[in-house]
Amino acid sequence: MNIKKTLLCCIASGLLSTGAMAENVGGVIWDTGSIFDFSSNSNLVEDLLDPGGDGVFGTGDDVVNTLNGFGIITNMNGTGEASFCPGCQLTYEFGGFLVSTVDTVSDAPNTLIDFTGGWINFYVDTTTAYDSNDITTANNGPLWLSLAGHAVGGSTIQATLTDFGGGTDAGTGTGLLDVTGGMAMENFDTDTETDGADWVFSTSFQPFQSGGTTDDGFELFGTADFGGTSIDVPEPTSLVLLGLGLVGLAFGARRRQK
Repeated sequence: MNIKKTLLCCIASGLLSTGAMAENVGGVIWDTGSIFDFSSNSNLVEDLLDPGGDGVFGTGDDVVNTLNGFGIITNMNGTGEASFCPGCQLTYEFGGFLVSTVDTVSDAPNTLIDFTGGWINFYVDTTTAYDSNDITTANNGPLWLSLAGHAVGGSTIQATLTDFGGGTDAGTGTGLLDVTGGMAMENFDTDTETDGADWVFSTSFQPFQSGGTTDDGFELFGTADFGGTSIDVPEPTSLVLLGLGLVGLAFGARRRQK
């Protein structure tokens, strides 16, 4: 009887451990059972497209046709940094989103821009305070999650700019992402979003009110929201407990058969 109780306790402990909703990956904590799972908000700074000032993409003195920037997660599943990353910061850097088409006619006076390619890397930093003037404060620490742009109809981002060219880029964008690496890869490589992507994101951006640039030369600021469905990844100790319980049950069954 005591053996049975012990076995049942082992199995129950294993099941409870593997069924826990709270995940902690590299110090980043979130609840996979939350209605928000997985939702995050961030602040960012990024490049201005066509800063040559002539309003015509592809010409000008200092044309930038690839979107790059960095940012910091400020809210996750409705909680602040002190709750989702106590003692740390979850920051990110992105780049490689290349302008593929610029349409000034279909939605005039807005400009529609499609991008191809692109990547975003998230980092957990426990040593350096994030500074929106310094990109090196956004790519410190271990790699938490790496994602690549997911193309639909050839585009990884579709952006609508209410102002374009002449140093006044402002607008919004949306896109999809596929998980490619990082310590949280197992939690988010789920293919549950549109077209089998892992994450969705949306962003809004505008020039700094002063018309200036950051110390790193970025001209726009804004926000970005990231979302996806995550799963629990059992810790090794939980799997060991569950395995021991199952082995014990099998041993007990064999004894009863003799």
